[in-house]
Parts: sequence; structure tokens; C-alpha cells
Amino acid sequence: MLRAAVEEGQFEDGERLPTEAELSLEYGVSRHTVRQAFQDLVADGLVYRIPGRGTFVTGLSSRPGMYLRSVGTLEEMMTWAGTEMEVLAPPETLEDPEAASRLALPSAEVAKLVVRRSFEGNPFAVTDVYLDPEVGRRMRAEGSPHDGPGTVMSAVQDFLPLPVAGVSLDVTAVPAPAGISALMGCESGEAILHVERLYYDSAGTYVGFAVSRYNPRRYSYRLELRRRTTP
Repeated sequence: MLRAAVEEGQFEDGERLPTEAELSLEYGVSRHTVRQAFQDLVADGLVYRIPGRGTFVTGLSSRPGMYLRSVGTLEEMMTWAGTEMEVLAPPETLEDPEAASRLALPSAEVAKLVVRRSFEGNPFAVTDVYLDPEVGRRMRAEGSPHDGPGTVMSAVQDFLPLPVAGVSLDVTAVPAPAGISALMGCESGEAILHVERLYYDSAGTYVGFAVSRYNPRRYSYRLELRRRTTP
């Protein structure tokens, strides 16, 4: 309810939200529940908190069509809740020595597919996904993945003997290529986020290499680090 109020503009940028005590009384919930709700909104970049002063709405709340969600687990990354996937190019076998090397494959042959991701009808990312060629052939034979909710890696999971257990990320900024910019609503040469993800299964075998380009006016990448409190 708080998220909806903020996203619908019921609070102006910089306006203070009701206190934990006020919301606890209004909704009949504990202050811990209200505090957790505030923490979720902070993680999504919709509000910020100043100790002793309160919780305030950020400028990001007034940017319609921008995907602002906290991703704290691999499961959330493999779901991308609230977004839609469009398959621009189904799995195709080709030679790409660099991608094959990242996946530690025995030859230069890989399977490649291209997808676009949208939020509320606004495309914000285009991703090239590279897989073991045999996995790609099996996916293509079964018409996977499909347009709609979900991700490529969640679909890939059905074709792997072991579960996807982790992912490493590399984030940089690059000029938007001409062929990519038009697909996600930005100008050619405009600075965009370039994110490489290398997925591995529970045995440590690399099972997917994804190269994503994000329109920064429609997508925000945020990382929160906390001090370890126990040895």
C-alpha cells in the first residue's frame, strides 16, 4: 500500500511519510512490520531515511516506467517479477570463441539467443544469452523460452541435470550500439549499463553467459553492503 501511494504520486518528492508509530496505529500492525516495509522501499530506491527526522520520498518515484525493484537473491534475479520477456531470436548454434571460453566449452561452438525485457510496456534491456550448444538445441526443439513472464535462465533450468546455484556479475558503462539502442528506447551512442552474468550450477560448472544492455533512464542498478556483525 505504501509502494502504491508513492508510485501513484500521493506524496511529493522530498515529502516526509507518516512515522512508524502513525502507520502502526493506522493499519493495526507492529512497528517491526512498518520498519520492514520502509526498508523494502529504501532498497527499491523509492524513499530514503534520516535518523531522527523521518522517511522521505526520492526523485525516482516520479519516473514512470522505470523498473525499481530490489534483487537480493539468485531466485529473484531468475524471476524478474513484474516484467515481461520477448524472445527476439531463438537459440541458434554458432561459433563464438569468446563466449565459449567464458563457459569453458571444449570448442568455439555455442548456442545464442536474444531477448528483450520490458516493464509496463517500456523496453529497458536487451540480452544476449550463450549456452552449451546441446542445451540450446534441446530448447529450440521444444520452443523454449517463451514470451511473457520469466527469464531465459529459469527456462534453462529445466534442461540442466543440476540446479543453477550462483552467478557472478561484471558491470560497466558503454556507448549504446546502433542496433541495440532502438530496441530499448535510447539514442545510439548514449551511455548505457553493460552487465555480464556468468551462471554456474551446484557442481561449479558454467551453464550460462548473459550479456545485457540496460537503458539507465528506465532501469536503476543499486547495491547495498552491510558490515558483518558476527565473526
